[in-house]
Amino acid sequence: MSFNPNQLLNTPMSMLNPLVANKPKDPDTNKAPVPPPPFDPEIYIDAFGRLGMLSIENVADLGCGAGNFVSVMTSRNQRPEVYVGVDSNHQQISTAKAAYPGWKFIYGDFNNDRVKAEYERYGAYLMLHVLDTIDDDLAFLATLPEGKPVVFSLPKFEKEGSKLWLAEGRDIHDRYSSILSIKSIGRYRSKATGEAYSMVVATRW
Repeated sequence: MSFNPNQLLNTPMSMLNPLVANKPKDPDTNKAPVPPPPFDPEIYIDAFGRLGMLSIENVADLGCGAGNFVSVMTSRNQRPEVYVGVDSNHQQISTAKAAYPGWKFIYGDFNNDRVKAEYERYGAYLMLHVLDTIDDDLAFLATLPEGKPVVFSLPKFEKEGSKLWLAEGRDIHDRYSSILSIKSIGRYRSKATGEAYSMVVATRW
């Protein structure tokens, strides 16, 4: 079932329609999740809305951490079939699986052939707090399948643990336009910390 982009105009926080409306739910998806560690949900809500602008059926959350994005998915009545989370931190993946039983999480490196075979089947890629932490963001983006949309965040300030920060939209265009067709660059500011991030919607050339 395809996502109807017109639905977003009527319900801004809608993203994906359930894939199978009448399919009985997996018993595991009815269990009350074990809450993950406290986190600020606002950037995940922002990302959900940006994904809603794309005509996609499912999303791979690369660098999913403790599965925080799934908290937004579940609150918007999305089903596990439309999502996979990937992270190279085993403890984070274990936390995500405990917090969101029935949802799919994969432990492993993004560049591992087995892991890539899993997430490349999905229609779009979400990368929050990821590109600025890896050694070669351009080389990694070049490995993504052509024509696939991607939503990602970048800090607009020097941040501990980050290898990259880009304060202006033109800097993002200059860095990524040879690999990505950039659709929009928005801004997210954390209410809790005041930290500002660019939120980029693009498509792999």
